[in-house]
Amino acid sequence: MEVTPLQPKPKAILYVITKAHWGGAQRYVFDLAQDASKRGDRVLVVTGPEGELTRRLRDAAIEVRHIESMGRDIRLGAELGVFQELVRIIKEFRPDVVHGNSSKAGGLIALAARISGVRRIIFTAHGWAFNEDRPGWQKSIIWLLHYATVLLSHQTLCVSKAMRQDARHMPFTHSKLSVVHNGIGPIPFLEKDEARTALSIHADNHVVIGTIAELHPVKRLDVLIEAFALIKNAKLVIIGEGQERAHLESLIKKHALEHSVTLVGHRENASRYVKAFDIFVLPSRSEGLAYVLLEAGRASLPVIASRVGGIPEVIQHEMTGLLVPSGDVGALREKLEELSVDGTRRHTLGSALEQRVRKDFSLEEMLERTRTSYEPSYS
Repeated sequence: MEVTPLQPKPKAILYVITKAHWGGAQRYVFDLAQDASKRGDRVLVVTGPEGELTRRLRDAAIEVRHIESMGRDIRLGAELGVFQELVRIIKEFRPDVVHGNSSKAGGLIALAARISGVRRIIFTAHGWAFNEDRPGWQKSIIWLLHYATVLLSHQTLCVSKAMRQDARHMPFTHSKLSVVHNGIGPIPFLEKDEARTALSIHADNHVVIGTIAELHPVKRLDVLIEAFALIKNAKLVIIGEGQERAHLESLIKKHALEHSVTLVGHRENASRYVKAFDIFVLPSRSEGLAYVLLEAGRASLPVIASRVGGIPEVIQHEMTGLLVPSGDVGALREKLEELSVDGTRRHTLGSALEQRVRKDFSLEEMLERTRTSYEPSYS
């Protein structure tokens, strides 16, 4: 007699993330929430102020709530209110699993879930804030807060091996740390000409160098502009918005690059436009495992990126892309010049990266391994 495998019992899953703009962590939460909802789980996503993530969740018929005072900056009075609201939501929603994302939301929801007796608490570390360019005293405080979050959680999922290695000095956490790489599925790309038209890019037979990134100091877009300044017969396009816009605009003006560098600003579904580029660049100071690299791979683009964080787990130097030291303007300029004039090499690197992303960074594997972490037996 054939035995039918038991189907997993539906769960109530609460996802929490601080910022609701669209970035890597937000994409991750959306993919997980959508998958859980399709499996029949009861899903609730809690975010800070509304943004593209909350709009997408509602379009997908996934319940979402936002806590207006849950922002990135730490204010003790506001945090107490956020904590109390999270406890109230837990008592009302009664989740089987709480899954925190981003540094502050992860810590607050882990504490609230522990106090409320939630049986499974997961935290995904998308990036350690103590790796950012900050004063030493701030890094120490942030390290302690991250450590507390890992201790309070039953399992912490690191999006790269490098992130797990960075947490090696956290005592009594070895069994709590697992690596689950980000994964990606097919993307409805616009073809090159259509994407360039949509972004108002007039290449004029120039090579188009581009990136998709928040205009934030950690992304080191200033280094990219400085490196690009002496590149001939090329254009630079940056998709994204953020606090560094004024600084980047001043650099563009300083080097008289107004006609060759374009700050496109925010675009919804920005990955759709990636085929507008001939070369993709990610010059970050730190990264967990950037989705934009996987998107560039899906588009068969050659990549130049910093040798930091989880980037070398995707970009194998001289095989699936080129790696340079973070902040090294000269090294980045050299690689930009090399690829700008060598179309054959661009094609070879892009094809190799596309194959690697399809094979080793699938959305299905990420979803399945994360789903497994929701069970107490996961180790």
